[in-house]
Amino acid sequence: MCSTATQPNVLLIRLSAIGDIVMASGLPSSIKAALPNARITWLVEKPYAGLIQQHPFVDEILVWPKSEWKAFGKKRAYWSLFKSVLAFRRQLRDKGFTHAVDAQGLLKSAFLAYLSGAAHRIGFNSKEQSQRFLTDTIDKPISEEISSEYRFLAKHMGADAYQLHVEMGEAATLQLRRTLNALSVNSNYIVLAPFTTRPQKHWPINHWKQLITLIRQHSDISIVILGGPSDSCDAQSLTFNDGDVYSLAGHVSLAESAVAVKQSQAFIGVDTGLTHMAVTFLRPTVALFGSTCPYTYTDNTNTHVLYKNLVCAPCKRKPTCNGTFDCMASIRPEEVFTTVKEYL
Repeated sequence: MCSTATQPNVLLIRLSAIGDIVMASGLPSSIKAALPNARITWLVEKPYAGLIQQHPFVDEILVWPKSEWKAFGKKRAYWSLFKSVLAFRRQLRDKGFTHAVDAQGLLKSAFLAYLSGAAHRIGFNSKEQSQRFLTDTIDKPISEEISSEYRFLAKHMGADAYQLHVEMGEAATLQLRRTLNALSVNSNYIVLAPFTTRPQKHWPINHWKQLITLIRQHSDISIVILGGPSDSCDAQSLTFNDGDVYSLAGHVSLAESAVAVKQSQAFIGVDTGLTHMAVTFLRPTVALFGSTCPYTYTDNTNTHVLYKNLVCAPCKRKPTCNGTFDCMASIRPEEVFTTVKEYL
């Protein structure tokens, strides 16, 4: 893609969620390679803004007022919603964007690209017909490479390289160290990430318990369990009241969780954002996939993807197993332990 005569001013739209933002984190540097001297503003939902706060190639962050729009819609306060949309449109257009890159590929994200007023609006074709709001569209590729769709988008724009970037600030690093010190966890620990948004991506809780027992029989390395506030009870159940197994689920921020992943000795997790972070941070990683398509090629040679290619997999959001989730249950704790053992 050729740059315009004026300085390219790019709105990058990837609103959520953790894993997708991590895998899209290579786009800012790629865009700047394709459009020299470009200024990049990342449009994101508020809960995920911290993930890109320290991004070295992002010049500004804008937060989409999703909760406000949703609240107006729920109250049927359509006039207030309309005024809020117009105000956000004015905020976007005052920025003078020349390009909008829709890395989300949904109707809502393409509409936001349209609201920006950018003359060049690049993104994906989708079943939602989001391409009607864009000027330059491509089909998502079929690939087993991590970040494949974002790499393809970067290449379409003219970038030759793609490098993931996830940076956490000093404040998060210091706060995590204080938390770990209070728990007497030294710098040598392994991270477990058992939780994500869809039950069909979960590994059975009893499998996790068996895995922890196997690790503990082999090594006295500290085990740190990460997750969100809604995961705290399940995470606590994995500690066995063992002094060397610690749950930080719901007790540390997303940025602190990212630091914990980055500083870990090794990492085991399901298909979730923290797992993609571990791959990005080049940590020895065991990733457990079932209902979703696994990536088998990454920039991290110490990534091990365990996946049972059942006839029903990947079912994505439409399981057919009546809740047995055989694709995940068939990954045995002994197999995971054998894979991670060399890093303990």
